Amino acid sequence: MFPTFTRSGLAIAFIGLTSANNVQGFNHPISNDIECAADSYVSFIHNSYTYNAPLHKFTDIAGSFFNVSWYGGTAVTSTTGTDNVPGATRSGPFVGTIFNETLTAFEKGSDVLLFSYHGKGFTFIPEPTYPALRWDGYSETLRFQSICSGKATHIDLITYTCSDNQPLTYTVWSTAHTSSFDGLAQTLGATILAGDCLCA
Repeated sequence: MFPTFTRSGLAIAFIGLTSANNVQGFNHPISNDIECAADSYVSFIHNSYTYNAPLHKFTDIAGSFFNVSWYGGTAVTSTTGTDNVPGATRSGPFVGTIFNETLTAFEKGSDVLLFSYHGKGFTFIPEPTYPALRWDGYSETLRFQSICSGKATHIDLITYTCSDNQPLTYTVWSTAHTSSFDGLAQTLGATILAGDCLCA
């Protein structure tokens, strides 16, 4: 799920979270409830990216909950349930431990793809130079949105975590997101969209 971290992310102040968010364009709430141990802290990471390629280019690769090889080279080795149906689970190796995630929401339309899932906690070492990092749980919502009359794609992620080290948690998730989505865009030959639709 995460590549080797070769660059530092920014450490920022964290803001408390609410228990549920409404995702624009959808009629149901996306639950981001996670249970934290007494000595861990709840926080969130928000990243967004916009690329000069149509939505289907991204969803052709990233449209399966059971296949996340594009997400930092992550291997899913075990699944239960039906792909893209809430309640399905996936697990696999991750930096000396195992990740376990459950799909909580899935929406697909002509102009959007959305996944939301919860992950169980674990402890790992992101890199030899970092201290051990404990996550007591996390949830993530990914939305791929068609923009610029179908010529470009906006990707929005919000990740909620319980951890014992908020700055390092932010660095790990933010670096993983940027590396994964920039890598996916590069595979597609997509460039970063500068903020208007003129080059799309």
